[in-house]
Amino acid sequence: MMSLDTDVLAIYFIYQWDPRFNIAKKIIESRIAKCTTIYNVLELCGLMAIAQGHLKSLELFKLLHKRRDFKVLYWKRFPKSQEEFVSIVMKYISRDLSVGDAMVSWLIEENNVKTFITYNVKHFKGKILAEVLTPEEYVEKYFKH
Repeated sequence: MMSLDTDVLAIYFIYQWDPRFNIAKKIIESRIAKCTTIYNVLELCGLMAIAQGHLKSLELFKLLHKRRDFKVLYWKRFPKSQEEFVSIVMKYISRDLSVGDAMVSWLIEENNVKTFITYNVKHFKGKILAEVLTPEEYVEKYFKH
């Protein structure tokens, strides 16, 4: 399964004027099984709240959880203590990841995601156990021409 980063989702759901919209649309509207992490969903909802208000943000949260072609990844086993939570996040931060990227990476690896699609390739490539591609690279590699 492939997972989408917040930047790709934001272009599709919020910033439709962005020149990268058509490539985001091609991936998101494809029949390919896709997912994103709950961290990405919350980040996207925050952007939506700023752009279009909290009610639109709530609608988007619900929409992402209802789509049949889109899975929202949660932790399979959430830490039992604050100390364990911080220890796990710090393990990911030690890979030179920001706290947000660490949370996304943790969820991706815990859910065995094979491919991660982002425009922030340099933030993740070589730092997580998934293939990291831009949307353009993903389409070029996996979509039949």
